[in-house]
Amino acid sequence: MTMATIGSRLHAWLSSRAGREALVVLAVVLMMSGQGFRYMLGIPGYALLCVLTVAGYWIAFRGQLWRARFPLIIVAFVGLGALSIIWSATPGVTALAVGVTVMTTVLAAVSVQGVGGKRFLDLLYRGLQWCLLLGIGFEVFVTLVVQDELMPVAGDFSDVTGLDDATSPFVWSENALIDGGPIQGFVGNRNPFGMIALLVGILAVILRLERRISARNGWITLMTAIGVHLLTQSATVTVVAAVVIVLAVFGVVIRAADPPGKRIISVSFIGMLVAVGAFALSQIDSLLEMLERDPDLTNRTGIWERVVDIAQLRPEGWGFVGVWPIWAEPYSAVVGETTVRATHAHNVYLDAWLQLGLMGLALIIAIVVLMAARAWRAVEYGRQQDTWLPLGWFLLIGALAAQGLAESKMLVEGGWFILVALACIVPRMRAITLAPPHRARTGSEWFPRYVARRTVIPQELTGEQGAEH
Repeated sequence: MTMATIGSRLHAWLSSRAGREALVVLAVVLMMSGQGFRYMLGIPGYALLCVLTVAGYWIAFRGQLWRARFPLIIVAFVGLGALSIIWSATPGVTALAVGVTVMTTVLAAVSVQGVGGKRFLDLLYRGLQWCLLLGIGFEVFVTLVVQDELMPVAGDFSDVTGLDDATSPFVWSENALIDGGPIQGFVGNRNPFGMIALLVGILAVILRLERRISARNGWITLMTAIGVHLLTQSATVTVVAAVVIVLAVFGVVIRAADPPGKRIISVSFIGMLVAVGAFALSQIDSLLEMLERDPDLTNRTGIWERVVDIAQLRPEGWGFVGVWPIWAEPYSAVVGETTVRATHAHNVYLDAWLQLGLMGLALIIAIVVLMAARAWRAVEYGRQQDTWLPLGWFLLIGALAAQGLAESKMLVEGGWFILVALACIVPRMRAITLAPPHRARTGSEWFPRYVARRTVIPQELTGEQGAEH
């Protein structure tokens, strides 16, 4: 078989539905488990894998690439990051980070608009399943074959960070599976691995309620996700999971309520969240003791204090970098005074403030609040016989927002990929009213008008004489 024949067959497969969906799954795996691939292949090897994936997208989604549209607030955030190259303390790193963020944004939007919002959630679920299995298989391999603590295979990671392999705190696996944890999975960090388990658990429940997966698939995945979370011993994800459970309970209740009572439930819901948040802050020491965590939140409080001090020095920010270049100022100052593990602020909102100033902080808060409000309004519009997808949107957004209080993953890789994808799926609002409301009951995603096909909405979905979109 000649190279031309192989290339022709590969091109044909990538252009098929199966090829496009496989690319989306691959993108999810690369985004969510990127650190593991960098530990294994090195930064150049991982970069090559990403370039090949982008090339595959160019072949498979060429039509959608030119027609893709993005939510304005996402464009504003990325645009501010690009503009920050002008005043960045590390302009080269900022230019690279912006380029990666632009590509991640495009891939997320094209994935949703290329396969459809509902199908994207199926593929996101499948990709997260692969991440979960990859992490479990990796830990089993370390336990049975390596039988010792495993450091990153690629040495260039230490070269870039300026750390010595012999003293580097970045351990790929602690070989703790047989001891019951904490395990770190293929991604090499228990908090992101635990978050993968939480996200796939959310999708397993929602997609099973939608009958988009079998009962066996859903239950096995959910039980595996719970087991992985317990083995990671991640206090961060435990708190996020508790938040998700509370949000889910209110979502189920408001779906079952009669229309006149929905607004009362919404107001009560918001009030309860404020009250619970205030109580948690007042009892933070007791809660940390219950979770068996140090009062300094594993050095987080020290990092936050230094980030706030440094952020106040430059209201415009120090330049968007995504993951910190810990060899350069001002990030090296934070690392030097806290912990060498500080490759981000461990708070997405403080990180946005540090990197993009007060405008960046305002934009990331606006993205989270607007998306959460839109998703919640979609849940509120829902009725018992309607789709469960809006609740899935809301829980995924809630999980990312809650994780953002202790991690900065929402700014980079998988966190940003999922955030942009959800921004392209969740219906828009005019003021506080969904536009149009039928999308809350059917799970139809938001697409720009000229991208979506002109169809007539059935009367039973709109309550009107028919509507066009």
